[in-house]
Amino acid sequence: MPAALPPASTFGRRLREARVAKGLTQAALGAVLGLEEENTAAPRISRYERGDRMPDNESMAKLAEALELPVAYFHAVSEPMAEAILVMSQLPEEAQKELVRRMRDFSQNNLREPGA
Repeated sequence: MPAALPPASTFGRRLREARVAKGLTQAALGAVLGLEEENTAAPRISRYERGDRMPDNESMAKLAEALELPVAYFHAVSEPMAEAILVMSQLPEEAQKELVRRMRDFSQNNLREPGA
């Protein structure tokens, strides 16, 4: 069974933190979605950040691109998972493959039953 998505409030907090870190206003980020008028753009982003609404897939991809973050970061179910996604996304593909191999080895070694 797939993991549940994080609450909208977690998504909203990550979106706000990323927007502020980039130095963007809500209106500027909303413009990325094609919302040209500030009285439309800022309220839309505000609703996302408060967790009142979630963007559709197309809007999510545009927001992530504008914030230079992977979409998966916003949907990670825990903070360690979100951090792992950020770290991994900054690595070249070969390093990502090596990290996955090491994580798989680590997981297999730590999931064995005691005394096995």
